[in-house]
Order: sequence, then C-alpha cells, then structure tokens
Amino acid sequence: MDTNISLSYFNFEAIPEISALLVQCWKYAYKGLINEDYLSSLKDNHWTEFLEKSMNDKTSECIVAKSGKQMVGVSIFGKSITEKFSNDGEIISLYVLPEFMGKNVGHLLFEKAQKDIKEEGYSNCTICTFAGNLRAIKFYKSHGYETVFQDEVITMGTQDVSYVILRKPL
Repeated sequence: MDTNISLSYFNFEAIPEISALLVQCWKYAYKGLINEDYLSSLKDNHWTEFLEKSMNDKTSECIVAKSGKQMVGVSIFGKSITEKFSNDGEIISLYVLPEFMGKNVGHLLFEKAQKDIKEEGYSNCTICTFAGNLRAIKFYKSHGYETVFQDEVITMGTQDVSYVILRKPL
C-alpha cells in the first residue's frame, strides 16, 4: 500500500468524490453508534449540497489527502457552525478511510486544518463528535483538546444521538 500522502485544497470537480468518501467513512465510523437504517440510507451525494454551498460562500475550506491518485481522507473546516462557539474556527469534518487509519493521514489533515484556522485569525478551535466515538475523542484529546460540553443531542433520522464539544486555544 502506498503510504506517501499528499494534501491539497479541494476543487469543485472533486465534490462528488468527497461526498462519497464522507459517506463511506460515516458508515464505518458510526456503525453501532447511529441507527443502521439511517446509515444505509446515505447516498454518495449526501453531502454534495452542503459542500457546494459552504465552498461557494467561503464559510468552509476543504483539504483532501491522497495516496497516489486515490482520495483517502478529508478535512472540512472554517468558521464555527456550533452556535455556542460562533466566534471560533471549527474542524467540521475529519475523516480517513479505514484502511488508512493509523498511518498519520488524520494527523496530517488535522494539523493543516488547525494551522489554516489560526492563520484565518481564530484564537480557538472547536470540534464536535458523537459521544460514543471514543477513537475520535481520544485523537482530539491527544492533540490538546478538552471537552467543554457533553450530552448535547442531535436527531439522526429517528434516533437522538449524544455528542460532545471539544475546544482548544490556538
């Protein structure tokens, strides 16, 4: 497996591939956390509209990680979409294909997103993740983030799912 990873800012032509990668990663990362009916209902174009809107209005940026020509990870970040921390920067999404987990891809995406958020002038960075996503919480805490809110709830399909908010000064 080629583990030579390159990072680049997205281009609009890549939106369908990014959306499909997000769906694939969601189905893996949230199996057992989110209702299987909801996960199986996600289509490859599920995030296309969000990506087009946020990239067009410049509220978010997107970095993709590639191994050769294969897209293996993505980070979406920008102005916080979390109401409690609307003046922060936020890493909105950070996903890596399962077969590339533990190979530094997430770390590379994460560090680049934080650097860009800081360069945009934000003094804090916020991250939200599902409370049961222990792997992600451990990853974020290993990078200096602290839980600032827990037991927040979002409805996914017909299921209420708890999430936590983590935050770090930059």
